[in-house]
Amino acid sequence: MRPSGCLLMNENSAAALTLHDVFLHNCGHFPQRNAMRIDGHSITYAQLQALVDQTRSILSPHVARGDRVVLWMHNSFSWVASFIALNALGAVSVPVNTRLTGSELLTIVGDAGAQVLITTNSYRGRAYIDEAMEALKGCQTTVFSASDDLPPASWPCISGSSRTQAPLVGPAGLFCIQYTSGTTSTPKGVMLTNEGYLRTAAYVARCQRLTPSTEFISAGPFFHCSGSMHAITTCLLAGSTLTSMSVWDPEHYLDLVETHQCDVSHMVYYRDVLSLNRSIARHKLRSMRVTHDLGTREYLLGLHDELGLAGISNIYGMTETAGQYTMWCPDDPLESRISANGRPQPGNLLRLGDPETGEALPRGKTGEIQMCGSTLSPGYFNRPEADAAARTADGWLRSGDLGQLTDSGELVYIARLKEIIRVGGENLAPAEVEQVMRDHCNLPQVCVLGVPNLRLDEVPAAVVVGAVNVEWSAVLQSMRSHLAGFKIPREIYLAESFPTTATNKVQRSVLKELIADSKLTRVV
Repeated sequence: MRPSGCLLMNENSAAALTLHDVFLHNCGHFPQRNAMRIDGHSITYAQLQALVDQTRSILSPHVARGDRVVLWMHNSFSWVASFIALNALGAVSVPVNTRLTGSELLTIVGDAGAQVLITTNSYRGRAYIDEAMEALKGCQTTVFSASDDLPPASWPCISGSSRTQAPLVGPAGLFCIQYTSGTTSTPKGVMLTNEGYLRTAAYVARCQRLTPSTEFISAGPFFHCSGSMHAITTCLLAGSTLTSMSVWDPEHYLDLVETHQCDVSHMVYYRDVLSLNRSIARHKLRSMRVTHDLGTREYLLGLHDELGLAGISNIYGMTETAGQYTMWCPDDPLESRISANGRPQPGNLLRLGDPETGEALPRGKTGEIQMCGSTLSPGYFNRPEADAAARTADGWLRSGDLGQLTDSGELVYIARLKEIIRVGGENLAPAEVEQVMRDHCNLPQVCVLGVPNLRLDEVPAAVVVGAVNVEWSAVLQSMRSHLAGFKIPREIYLAESFPTTATNKVQRSVLKELIADSKLTRVV
């Protein structure tokens, strides 16, 4: 349902435009310009076009329009070429977090009904191709091992025996499914369209003042919406050069900014930069005119004052909104940019609703952030019940976040209503970790929640009831074979019982207070 009051898109204009169309435009006008740099290596638009064409050629016998294709590899030219080539083929990319385990990969491959998987041989000590083949044993998925060191025609291919999944009949323009943790233990596939990505990227480019001469730098992994939309798509739309990295390193980031005189950035962990010599960091960041981070007014003001980031601002968005939903422009007042989260683009709307009923609240009230517009996801893949729960009766997306609106209609984010734990940019659902932990410590009462952390904002902690003679180091080690490292609890506490509501739900806020007041026994 499209909410009343939202602007309809002209279906003869941007709705028909694809990421591949935008890419070809740049290849025609800027063939010898650097399209991107990754880990010190550069590639021009002409070179990237050749790589995309070759990738499209080797994938086309295995990929039909509407097929879901999983991308499970680190930031690389191969990742970008595969992403664009799949868009050209009319297939649906399914980016997967490289920190996930083989069993987590299998869950997503099965849920998406993926026909093809593109991974890499190895990276940073992990044999991804071996893990993928082990996890997909018995599946009919075709697997490619991509590498920037080999032309696509030489990528090893282990073919599935036959087509096992039907092409997707989904929303018009669908080209990507991003899996995100929800409040249940099963990840949900957020369907995203060319229109949503390109409209969002256009707004980002407008707000950050991007041009073909912009030197853009992003630390965002391509498997995140922040990497594939805000880094790749935004730079393609603006014709800017993208500098990326496959591993976050704050010192390397500063060196890249200084070497290439980067002037706009995205997805930077400035808390890590603050841990370095600040006078040196400020000097190396002197070319940076527009950037953003998420945090309190005091934290962002510190970045402005101590690192000289005059163009710093706060933002707001989520995977379901194709990335950034509200933004500021660099010439907006500093106080606004660090105290609130910006305004939506024309055609997108904001309102606040009652957290319990979802009903719209009058201006001036604090409530759940709700959104509608053409950049929002058309829904969750094969999850009609999740779609219904995420929407109000009149079709607005419920964010699960608490916020306010200024007199001018700008958003002020306050806190999350959901139980999602955000670990340094990675989202995890407590229910998923709780189930794995129950299985490995043989305890029925486990509650996982987020606790404050200076570097990562928050990390998972577990509270358990009835633990006697548990070897926690062995439990955690066993859990690491089933969950990505950021999902493993950093702290474990013992409780005699859980505080619960009248409907028997665990009161996580009470447990957090008990932890903060040192009223629970810590065993890890």
